[in-house]
Amino acid sequence: DKSAKLSNDRVSVGLFDYPVLMASDILLYNAMYVPVGDDQTQHLEITRDIAERMNHKFGELFTVPEPVAKQHQFFGKDQGLRIKDLQNPTKKMSKSDETGKGVIFLSDTPDAARKKIMSAATDSLGRVHYDKDAQPGISNLLEILTLVRQANGRVVSLRQTVDEFTGLERYGEFKKIVADEMAEFLADFQARLAQVDNDVILRKLKSSEITASQTASQTLLRVQKAVGLRR
Repeated sequence: DKSAKLSNDRVSVGLFDYPVLMASDILLYNAMYVPVGDDQTQHLEITRDIAERMNHKFGELFTVPEPVAKQHQFFGKDQGLRIKDLQNPTKKMSKSDETGKGVIFLSDTPDAARKKIMSAATDSLGRVHYDKDAQPGISNLLEILTLVRQANGRVVSLRQTVDEFTGLERYGEFKKIVADEMAEFLADFQARLAQVDNDVILRKLKSSEITASQTASQTLLRVQKAVGLRR
């Protein structure tokens, strides 16, 4: 809860308006599937409520996004949408991290990412086990390892990764495996990124911008007419 991090006199109206702005961004473009983390599911449900109420009152104005259960089915519930901070695994990994030590950036060098993994916070239990409450740091590394293995071309599930390492008593050995896999992923990703033709990307962005702008204008006009702001 962001408001918990602020004193009473610092909570702005923007904090409370954000869910409505997010709903606008979704509904404006007729989105049915929205790739959000678990911490955003309430915002998605508010978006559905707004769309359904507006449709009930004014007719079919908005495309109602699919409910959370179908979002998970479409994107994959186990895809790791909320990877945790390496230094504080009780909070999500975020680019707003003050030091950057708990975050893996796609622009990190393989060696820099390796060092971050090796210095990741764990616990004093001394045995690898997947338990987000008792061992959030180790659980986070297990999820990260699963994701980078999948990105590196391996067909593996979180359960398989957990089964492989459960009971291992050497955290350093486990971290090294995660760090090596992460370094391999970043090296491959950055090599492929360097081959991307920027002109092709810019042309695609411009054409998509035109399409999105047309969709947004049509939706906005439809809503304005329905509520009496336009004739």
